Amino acid sequence: MADVHLLGIRHHGPGSCRNVVGALEQLRPDLILLEGPAEADAMMPFVGDVGMQPPVALLGYQPDAPQRAVFYPFAEFSPEWQTMRYALRENVELRFFDLPLSYSLAMSDDGAQQAEEPSDPFDLLAVAAGFSDGESWWDMTIEQRRDNTGVFDAVREAVTALRGAADSDNASHRDLIREAWMRRMLRAAHKDGFGCIAVVCGAWHLPALACQAKVKDDNQLLKGLSKVKVECTWIPWTYDRLMLRSGYGAGISSPGWYDYIWKHPDDDGTLWVSRVAGLLREKNMDISVAHVIEAVRLAQASAALRGLSSPSLAEYNEAVVAVMGFGDDILLRLIGESMVVGDRLGHVPDAVPKVPLLIDVERQQKRLRVPFTAEIKELTLDLRKPNDLERSLFFHRLSLLGIDWATLGVAEGKGTFKERWTLYHKPEHIVCIIERAIWGNTLHGAVQKYLLHRMEDIRYMPELTHLLNLVIPADLPDVVGAMTTRLDGLSAGSTDIVEMLEAVPDLVGIVRYGNVRNLDFSPVANMLQAMIARILAGGLLVCINIDEDAASDLLEHLAATDYAVATLNDSELNSMWCEFLGKVGSASNVHPLLSGYATRLLHDKGLVSHERMHDALRFYSSVGNATADIAYWFEGFLRSSGSLLLLDDHLWGLVNGWVCDLSDADFKELLPIIRRTFSLFTSVERRKLGEKARGYEENSKASSVSVGTSCNYAEAQKVLPLVCSLLGLEIK
Repeated sequence: MADVHLLGIRHHGPGSCRNVVGALEQLRPDLILLEGPAEADAMMPFVGDVGMQPPVALLGYQPDAPQRAVFYPFAEFSPEWQTMRYALRENVELRFFDLPLSYSLAMSDDGAQQAEEPSDPFDLLAVAAGFSDGESWWDMTIEQRRDNTGVFDAVREAVTALRGAADSDNASHRDLIREAWMRRMLRAAHKDGFGCIAVVCGAWHLPALACQAKVKDDNQLLKGLSKVKVECTWIPWTYDRLMLRSGYGAGISSPGWYDYIWKHPDDDGTLWVSRVAGLLREKNMDISVAHVIEAVRLAQASAALRGLSSPSLAEYNEAVVAVMGFGDDILLRLIGESMVVGDRLGHVPDAVPKVPLLIDVERQQKRLRVPFTAEIKELTLDLRKPNDLERSLFFHRLSLLGIDWATLGVAEGKGTFKERWTLYHKPEHIVCIIERAIWGNTLHGAVQKYLLHRMEDIRYMPELTHLLNLVIPADLPDVVGAMTTRLDGLSAGSTDIVEMLEAVPDLVGIVRYGNVRNLDFSPVANMLQAMIARILAGGLLVCINIDEDAASDLLEHLAATDYAVATLNDSELNSMWCEFLGKVGSASNVHPLLSGYATRLLHDKGLVSHERMHDALRFYSSVGNATADIAYWFEGFLRSSGSLLLLDDHLWGLVNGWVCDLSDADFKELLPIIRRTFSLFTSVERRKLGEKARGYEENSKASSVSVGTSCNYAEAQKVLPLVCSLLGLEIK
């Protein structure tokens, strides 16, 4: 019988990693069985490539459904990674002996899967030992353990006790199948005649591998498993995605800290606290060497009081807060992301097999100098510069493919030649690129075919105009031409006025953008003119006899369309639109919310006289109207008018004069309606409106003082020559 050694690990633990490397160097095994899918065997040679820099992840996916994928991340301090490096260095045969992905993915019904279950079975041991959670227990008991003699036997005994307890055996059906496959692979290694076999796997599986399960029972579990085609590759990973908060079931809470204790196992904390101090100095904080010394001493004293062999991250955090932050834990936020988590992004060599689309994307990233990075990066582009323009096209095309690595924001300053992008890479972006690879081998070709396919399913005109607005900045003339032709057909067959109103803002944006980029969008301009004409002809009907919800929705479309038409500043379109607003504002049976808003817009455009506006206010506030109608009309009339009332004295005079002319009885009846309308303004606007009303009243009282005996004409005659001289007037 072969000599089998079971080495139970936590998947990302620097202490486990050192223990495994030490055990392998002592055992000098003939074969290593490593937890991982069998398909990873073909990816092993790349581990030794000088261009392979962890953190990286093994990605397995279905070629015909790339969204069904699984990640197996590795950091430099992952026991599996160092096991692979040992096997390559010592020329020892290594086999991945977990259930193949071809079976595992066929069992999955929920798309992308993680390699481990999210629950931590070691929480029970943590509670018994007085720790807050399983990770802190494992970290202190295993990862930072100084004397590792018999550690693997102890881990095996602890896990056996856990799985033997009736109330804690939570092995899933998937785990049972995986463990049956592992036992099958272990039996196959026995038959192949290896003398010494080292098994490196998650500690949770140790009891299942040590038990004497019957072959027929395992075969029964594995019988009839479905199978799919699978491909594998290596992709870069980030420390942030090793975190538990990312949703990774085998995640850890402090990868940056684990990286530190892996690389500096003998440090007494001086280096770590010194790095913390250096980071805080970069934040313009006054941190001295004395702070570092005291923090290290306090962390060591706290560890001794708690019976720990050395300080953990918790002790260092407490010491930093006490000594450097004077009790304020805000310092932990400053060091958390950069040191405790870390911003490292791995790298894979070019020789790793990739889909052609990913190769093209990476080639363009290298040429444009915008590689994937772990940190969030802000980038402002000036489209007048050739390189920035190419970057803009690249980002827009990726976005159109559904790859949200680059997100367009609002550029600082005015003009149409600035774009501000936020770059944030997630490993899932590579999966998305692989998924889109079915549309083409290059980014330009893939985005064209993908958009043309999307266009075929669009029947709603605003959806198409919105997509066309997004396509124009990507410089895809063939797609723009095809979409314009389809848009022409949809607009010709549409009779829905609301749909037309919703489409107008995007059409205006297309026409304006075409003017900026010297593109010919005259067909779209003609389409826009015809659409406004059709709104003028039949739009009034959709405003009549409708309820409050429909009126509110229609109001939003009217506001967006009015802004768009005003922005385009075309005299003919403005004339038609104002004529439509005039109909809405004066027609009977139009919902008062829309009538009030249309009246206000016409007033803002200077198309309603002061007298007519005053008459409208009196008419719509008369007691013959229903209270609800009065409320809706004023809500529409004063929509978003807080600042306008403050700045437009003419409008202020109209509203203020109307309120002042109300009788006491009418004012009391309308007061709740007026309060409802003004409640929509911001608190600052309401306060300033109150101040303006008080000042307006005081000025009115001052101007109403009668000019009589209190006016001294003799004294006025003395200053009159000087006033006339200053004004350049002749005294008569």
